[in-house]
Amino acid sequence: MAEKYLYCQTGKVEDVIFPGKAILTFILNGTPQRVLLWGKTLEQTDNFIDKLSVGDTVYFDCHVYDKESRDHCQWYAAKASKDMPEEMQTKTIPRVRNQNGYISEVDPGKGVITFDFYDEEQRVIFVRSRFYYFGKRMSNKKNLRDFLSENDPLQFDAEQCEPSEDNYYCTWFATQVWKGKRPTTQGSTWTLSGPSDDVTADDSASNAGGIIRDTAEDFPSLGLPQGLTEKQGYKAFEVNTSVREGKGNVLSLFNEECGLALWMVRHNTWETVFFHRKNTYLDSIHLSNFDLQESLSEGTPLEIQAVPAVPEFPCRWIAQKAIARC
Repeated sequence: MAEKYLYCQTGKVEDVIFPGKAILTFILNGTPQRVLLWGKTLEQTDNFIDKLSVGDTVYFDCHVYDKESRDHCQWYAAKASKDMPEEMQTKTIPRVRNQNGYISEVDPGKGVITFDFYDEEQRVIFVRSRFYYFGKRMSNKKNLRDFLSENDPLQFDAEQCEPSEDNYYCTWFATQVWKGKRPTTQGSTWTLSGPSDDVTADDSASNAGGIIRDTAEDFPSLGLPQGLTEKQGYKAFEVNTSVREGKGNVLSLFNEECGLALWMVRHNTWETVFFHRKNTYLDSIHLSNFDLQESLSEGTPLEIQAVPAVPEFPCRWIAQKAIARC
């Protein structure tokens, strides 16, 4: 059975079986669900005495429990807490992992997968840069139609998104799609199981990214001028509001929130553009709550609207809007 993992759920204690076992209940798609909770998942203790009572609210992550359960539990709590986790205090995006689906539409740079999510058909949009073909990451120069056809089976991880006409009215955005063996990961960088000759991103952007990689780690810690708040963000580094438009490519992704692009300001003259996920889109999907390192890749084409940055800023431009096109 493909693993189904739910993050940041809220439930109630239905029963406490001392010393270290409890049953939680929560509602999923209108249906009551039961969750098995062992003591080791709560505050690193094996005893619930004086810690849990029937009716208490508990916050937890859980995955499908496919073993025989005399308690009739469909889920197993991977971690739990009586205190609301920090990530639940802001908007949380539902995610799924290791799902099975079938191609319903495919274009050169993106496609749509359909899958069953609790007896309801759902649609997932995916882009070429997130697709792995038998361990190899797909190059931006390749055509997905040369590798995929309608009804082909695939596996994927995805996060929920707002449906729109531009994303084929899909309610999920795939952070990783693969045919064959799932790629392994190391940190935020995917490690491929096969040779990577012909699966690199755009050569010019990739090579330039390698040149600046040694200094990139200092960039995300860039501070704001004294007296300014984090809410004001990088607008503090803008020279003026004179917006310039152009096309470029992702040069490097520093972390989940920000990256560096390269665009041509005039013939044979390229300059750097800083972009943040709060101003970044993948077609019509706003990436403000997504991990940029899972959504884009080096070499991804961008349509950029940017303003000049102050001289002390590491980049010449700051993007007010960056749209990745597939």
